[in-house]
Amino acid sequence: MSNFKKFSLFLVLSLMWTFIAANTPIRQCADTSYPQPLMVQIDECDELPCDLWKGSEAKIDIQFVATRNTMQKLSAEVRLTSLGVTIPYDLEASRGNVCSNLLHGAYCPLDAGEDVTYQLLLPVTTNQPEVPTRLEVRLLDSDNDNQVVSCFLADTRVKKPSSRA
Repeated sequence: MSNFKKFSLFLVLSLMWTFIAANTPIRQCADTSYPQPLMVQIDECDELPCDLWKGSEAKIDIQFVATRNTMQKLSAEVRLTSLGVTIPYDLEASRGNVCSNLLHGAYCPLDAGEDVTYQLLLPVTTNQPEVPTRLEVRLLDSDNDNQVVSCFLADTRVKKPSSRA
């Protein structure tokens, strides 16, 4: 095997390992009929719980597969559960619009089986309590009775950024 082929193989394997190792572990939603995303990455978190920093935006990349042809209107729904209480997290329309936040040049309409990545920027307010929080994200097909296209759970904890002097 030539040196170039060895180098290319090493590079490809290294990149694959980087992508595999960088995924955030997720759990299935309570309704197991909801499809899970192919991959989720929360702010470089590769083990739970993921830290969400007050006064910042948590960047969540969600790779999922379209479930039907000509999907034109998809929205994100976020729920947070802390201390046994679940509350919906109101996203600004621009952040919750999946089609306008697709990465890698993807755009709607999507076709069945199409693999795309949505980037959700989730504001973490300064008044959120510093407690363990379960994050649930659902991607909904707004033109099809809000059918769930993808759903996952992740354990997080809200933290105050340390002040550096």
